Amino acid sequence: MQFTHSITLADLEAVPIRAEGGVSPKMALGTMPTRPALLVRVEDTAGCFGWGEVWANFPPRANLHKAHIIEDVIAPHLAGLSFCDPREVGEALRAKLSVFFLHVGQTQVFEHILAGLDTALWDLALRSAGHSFSDFTGLKTPSAKSYATSINAEDLERLIPLHARLGQSHFKLKIGFAEHGNTQIVEQAAALCPQGARIMVDSNQSWSLSDAKSSLQAIEEYAPYFAEEPLRADAPAADWEALARSTNIPLAGGENIYGIDNFLRMANLGLQFLQPDVAKWGGMSGALDLAKQVPDGVSIWPHFMGTSIGQVAALSISATIGDTSSCEVDVNENALRTELSGDVLAIENGLIPLPAEPGLVVAPTRQALATFREEAV
Repeated sequence: MQFTHSITLADLEAVPIRAEGGVSPKMALGTMPTRPALLVRVEDTAGCFGWGEVWANFPPRANLHKAHIIEDVIAPHLAGLSFCDPREVGEALRAKLSVFFLHVGQTQVFEHILAGLDTALWDLALRSAGHSFSDFTGLKTPSAKSYATSINAEDLERLIPLHARLGQSHFKLKIGFAEHGNTQIVEQAAALCPQGARIMVDSNQSWSLSDAKSSLQAIEEYAPYFAEEPLRADAPAADWEALARSTNIPLAGGENIYGIDNFLRMANLGLQFLQPDVAKWGGMSGALDLAKQVPDGVSIWPHFMGTSIGQVAALSISATIGDTSSCEVDVNENALRTELSGDVLAIENGLIPLPAEPGLVVAPTRQALATFREEAV
């Protein structure tokens, strides 16, 4: 699995988009009144293109902020840059710009941009070579396992049976806020799950160690498959170790972890599920490299909450890893997932097929871009 032909970049475009309406997931950190997103489009000197997604779904105008940074800081350094492997571009930009982002206090925003750019470069490289991701990587089964996520309390009775009929067997709930009791929503969801299905919980870093211990103890009888971000990602190592010892619920995290060394450190502290987000850290390259280094007993279940562009990239990670991996797919109505690139995320028997055409993702349609585009003025 290696790119061999050289590509010279000609242009990088930031494309902020937004969908109104739909249904947003409710989470402890706050509400999502609309669905913002940020796409990036790269083009080479031969006119071939690639699309990626930069994490920008929260707060509401994050997409505009990061679009300005891409236009003002990143794009001028890409024109004329040649590469074979997308990792080469990330390394070149780190060498040139890491001090700049350190100076302005935006180091993690830099990671988000590099992640989305890496995915776009993968898409470009595959299109240029005439390969789909499945063909390039030699996947025997060009599809990925998926699980249903971010089911709001008022939608449990509708969405869990619906997604169970689609073959999904894992259902993740947002907990950790005062709208409903954690135990009540977990109990209700567990009762709605068909035989053999499991629930998971996600509290979005909202608990202290004592809160996490008591909250997880209260739901242990429902056997959650994992508890995601029960502590802050930067909580002391001793807190993570203490929480892992205190509960029989496996711990998960990764959307707010940056760098392979930090992922592996968290695995050593007790995380049994690592959840890299292709739009937030590492892109395709980072997740694939991480997958080669995880210790025995630790699984990679990619995190994702965004558009069809990043979603297909995240699914591609799970497909590469195989049966031990399942990819997160938001159940809530979101036109940026279902209309941006057409119907590319159909779930059947819990699986979502990867695109068969050259490239990594399915490009947005012109009509969708005209509908959802938001000017970064």
